[in-house]
Amino acid sequence: MENATEKFEYEKKHDGFYLLVLMLKYKVFMIVSIVIAIGASVGISLQMDNWYTSTVNAVPPKQSGDLLKSALGSMSSALKQFGMTKLGGSGEGYEFTVLLFSRSVKDSMIKKYDLATDYDIPDTAMTLLREEFGSNLDVTYEKDGNYTISIMSKDREKAAVMANDYIEITNGLAVDVFKSEAVFNRKYLERRIGVLDANITVTGDSLQKYSSKYMLFSPEDQAKAVSMAYSEMKAELLKQEMLYEMLVNKLGEKDYLAKSQLKLIAKLKAKIFESETTPGFAGNFTMKNATKISIEYMRLYAELETFTKVKDFLLPMLEDARLDENRNLQSLVVVDPAIPADKKTSPKRSLIVIGSVFGTFVLSVLFILLLQAYKDFKKKYALVKNSI
Repeated sequence: MENATEKFEYEKKHDGFYLLVLMLKYKVFMIVSIVIAIGASVGISLQMDNWYTSTVNAVPPKQSGDLLKSALGSMSSALKQFGMTKLGGSGEGYEFTVLLFSRSVKDSMIKKYDLATDYDIPDTAMTLLREEFGSNLDVTYEKDGNYTISIMSKDREKAAVMANDYIEITNGLAVDVFKSEAVFNRKYLERRIGVLDANITVTGDSLQKYSSKYMLFSPEDQAKAVSMAYSEMKAELLKQEMLYEMLVNKLGEKDYLAKSQLKLIAKLKAKIFESETTPGFAGNFTMKNATKISIEYMRLYAELETFTKVKDFLLPMLEDARLDENRNLQSLVVVDPAIPADKKTSPKRSLIVIGSVFGTFVLSVLFILLLQAYKDFKKKYALVKNSI
């Protein structure tokens, strides 16, 4: 019978009806607690400052898409083969949100609008100021390609001015970043072209001296002309030797015409030998050294052509860098400027009151359960103590 009673006591204490009875038993306590919570939450919420949010809507210029990204990425991608800097980890530039969330822009806003006073934070605690300003800032890149920048402030007029100015400050930073990249590229290109000019001068002088020394100015044309002249002499020698054989067979070796033909053949052989071993036939070099000398000439000529073509490639890029250095870019164009908000963003006083009521109710129920559990424990403790 005692076990059945204990089982009943266990089940009733875990039943919803039992909880309802406890709540009715302590209803005065719960009502007083909730009323106090309502009064406190209302009083506290009324003491809280109103915050207003203003939002500006901006887009990149339509003619070039994201102008900053295009501007920063175009030159880097074209010049990366020359070892120049790349912007962005992937080499394709970076999103404009990098600048919108930059420390430089935040610091400019904090100092310009004296936000240390608004946030009641010392102006020396810049880390805390940036965190506080960041909590009142919302930057979103929408799926349609536009940016929305929202700023909260206690002053509705100030919130609108800050949101509009945030775009201007970020655009200014974007121009500075782009121009610094353009200045770097311009200086690099000027140095590179200067080195190319020096190489062109040295190689051109070497080629000129080499050409003057060996009388070589067009290896291909000269080789073609020498080849034709040499082949004609060899062909003439073969014809004269054939004619000599015919004269010998017809008139004999001691004939006057045969002897004259033999002398002519000897002169032709001497001429061919002279052209092969003595400089002057193709240039100021022998035919045996023609290949070696021509290869060296072509090497110098190829270097000169290479340096010249690279310079021709870099000159337009240098002009672009000079133009970019003096170009004023508008990275974001404002579509909808920020206007003063017609209603506050926070605090949500109704939600504060509702939340405090709900929280007080839950805490009251927990307190009642703990109180009842304590009372039950005291009863059981007294019974056990008496039985001992």
